[in-house]
Amino acid sequence: MNELLSLDDLQALLQRHSRTLERLTERLLTENKIHNLTRISDSESVRIRHFLDSMAALKILEPFAGERPLQCVDVGSGAGFPVLPLAIARPNWRFVSIEATGKKAAFQRKVIAELGLNNVEVVAERAEELAHQKRFRERFDAALVRALADLSIAAELSLGLVRPGGQLIAWKGPECLDELKQARAALEQMGASDVQTFRYLLPTTPTPTKMTLAVADKTHPTPPNLPRSFAQIKHNPLK
Repeated sequence: MNELLSLDDLQALLQRHSRTLERLTERLLTENKIHNLTRISDSESVRIRHFLDSMAALKILEPFAGERPLQCVDVGSGAGFPVLPLAIARPNWRFVSIEATGKKAAFQRKVIAELGLNNVEVVAERAEELAHQKRFRERFDAALVRALADLSIAAELSLGLVRPGGQLIAWKGPECLDELKQARAALEQMGASDVQTFRYLLPTTPTPTKMTLAVADKTHPTPPNLPRSFAQIKHNPLK
């Protein structure tokens, strides 16, 4: 599947939560001058490239959720994207944000406290290690990976956290077909099916930015020996 998603309704969602998102933008741009949290340095780009891009996942997650609240994990969440915009937009869902870099995890915790978000927990540890802990192993409905790594690597880092019947959602650019083909073996070994792709356009200027959400359904449990250590994952992706 290569469906084109419309983000028009998400623009209205951004407006609905504009006050909270403006506070997040102000804090992000202020802290970014000190800690270099993101390459994006103006408020309109934050709104489109961080907030709207993050909320694109709702086009996949909401049909999947139906009426039930989801439990989602953001793997390698950086300065908090997509997890913070999604937590603002869906306060009845639960989110765990995994970010091993201390300054980025600290920024997220500060913002969460300031905005009064009680549906997000930040864990400053490595995802591949958490995936072997009982509290996190195959506990989540969906894993979110944005600007993290090649899908072969991202699949091993994240799918051990997803329950059978759950989903992996990865943000990719328009030219990702070769990467998705190469990730097939890793996805299968981690318990997931082949990937479906959903295209969308971010309304950037002067030209729109083409993006893709790659979605894999987890169909069976991850073998107990996976994921491996990060050094193994990075230097010898599953084949």
